[in-house]
Amino acid sequence: MTKIISFPSMGWSRIAFRALFEKLPGVTVFPPPPVTRDIVKMGAKISPEFVCFPFKVTLGEFVNMIENHDIHTFVMSIDCGPCRLGFYAPIQEKILKDLGYDVEIIPIQQDDLLNFKWTKTLLQLSNVTNPIMKYYDVIRCTRLALVKMSYIADITRLEGLIRCREIHKGDTTRVVKNLMDQLDNEWDLQVLHHFDKVIQTAFAKIRIKHDIEPLRVIVTGENHIVMEPFINMDIVRKFGEEGVEVHLANSLYGWILHKLHINAERKKLEKLSKPYIPLDIGGEAIWVVGHYIEGQNQGFDGFIHLYPFTCMPENTARGILEGQSPDPFYLPIQFYSIDEHTGYEGMRTRLESFIDLMNSNRQGNPKFQNKYREPSEIKAIYDKKVPLTNHSPLFSEVLTPFTNNLNILISELFNMKATKQNTKGDRNT
Repeated sequence: MTKIISFPSMGWSRIAFRALFEKLPGVTVFPPPPVTRDIVKMGAKISPEFVCFPFKVTLGEFVNMIENHDIHTFVMSIDCGPCRLGFYAPIQEKILKDLGYDVEIIPIQQDDLLNFKWTKTLLQLSNVTNPIMKYYDVIRCTRLALVKMSYIADITRLEGLIRCREIHKGDTTRVVKNLMDQLDNEWDLQVLHHFDKVIQTAFAKIRIKHDIEPLRVIVTGENHIVMEPFINMDIVRKFGEEGVEVHLANSLYGWILHKLHINAERKKLEKLSKPYIPLDIGGEAIWVVGHYIEGQNQGFDGFIHLYPFTCMPENTARGILEGQSPDPFYLPIQFYSIDEHTGYEGMRTRLESFIDLMNSNRQGNPKFQNKYREPSEIKAIYDKKVPLTNHSPLFSEVLTPFTNNLNILISELFNMKATKQNTKGDRNT
């Protein structure tokens, strides 16, 4: 028997979520429709007033798929940490059942991916009886999801760096859409292991303005708010169209590496933020503070913090950042507290004023002058041709995927080792 399932979209992350389940025997995936104003209204109407905004959005997505697409089974992540995300699945299922909906929300555990509790959900959904083949399918689906997650992170990073440089407005948006569609519909792992060349080739076709020094901002905050463009009013695109280089700090791939305990970048951020927030209190709070300190040290022009209106961890991070301003924290920061009442025009007005402030600092404040550094990705794409692949079939089909996976693992392990050594050295001093 085949089970039709779906899940919340969370922007382009839906591509990776689909990859995790699509090739699982016994499962048919219904890709979630894009979030709309009507979906947000549906979720807000039946949710507790002061619950997290992502709770309302994802609940609205479930209602939309039940009523309009006859989907009744959903997969939702749960956690046992300090964030309220861990309670979404059971509470949402109870609300929907109390309203008379025939629904099943299957939880997938993400508190610590190394305990492999998350595989129980995949094994439960599979209709294969042979245990060896069952685990083979889980491993293959996991590989597909991880590979696609990594490329989603690469594409969205390049999007933020290149849109501010494009000569013809809209080129970056079209390239990103085409790449994401191509990634979503590609299921051959051998082809996917060369998809980085496809990404570089596609972006290299965009005509850009060279030798410019655009304003630079970091955009970070709560994961769902940052990664769902409808919810954050597509703030990354808006900044880019205004000529600002955007460094998007959040990605699903980074989060998964963190849950696998091999995200050296997050460990570095935890070290930076420790004097101000010594432990994980939920959300992205501890890493938001770390990103702010790192951005200030690297000479960024501004910092954007996106978070749900009632998110206590993110509000705590905001209080810490405001409490240390202007000394030692002087990097301009703009907070966006988002819920179902947030409007585009108000956000657009604040954003344009913030750009004026950053321009003023760049022109008249020594702390923000002569700080710009061109991202290495720009030089890699536009200052040299993307090499073509002329390897033998054996190399392409067997050795390349193996070496790619091995290189990723080795780099992460060495980054972790370096981080631990630095931490130990600091303690000794």
